[in-house]
Amino acid sequence: MKKLMLIATALVLCFAATQAHAGVRDVVPDQTIEREGLYGATVFESKYKILVLVQGREIQSLKQLHAVLADGLKLPKSYGANFDALYDVLTDPSVISKNWDITIIGGKHLYDNLGEQKTQTLIDTLNDAQEQNRFNTFMFWL
Repeated sequence: MKKLMLIATALVLCFAATQAHAGVRDVVPDQTIEREGLYGATVFESKYKILVLVQGREIQSLKQLHAVLADGLKLPKSYGANFDALYDVLTDPSVISKNWDITIIGGKHLYDNLGEQKTQTLIDTLNDAQEQNRFNTFMFWL
């Protein structure tokens, strides 16, 4: 638990540094809050960015993964819950108006639970979506 809190704290600091690097400045500091009640991920949201920290150990199926991402990113109910739909919503600023940061920790468990092909497709989809906007980030940790 301490290790997870340390990682989460480091990610929040990285998140703040990214905003400062992007030239995002406020007279009043941005309030980053943690959203609770999402099994399989921790979500931090600020005025400018949504950070979704997916715990690969807790993801047991592709359906659960899409549900976690949909809930974490506040995707519309019409989200198709497949990799093409994921790419579309991540690259459409009318769907997600804030920049996003998706970090997967415990990726080894995703390989075990989802299989190599689906996990690699997820990684490719998130990398491709990230390339469309340099302020969005994706990280995958085994």
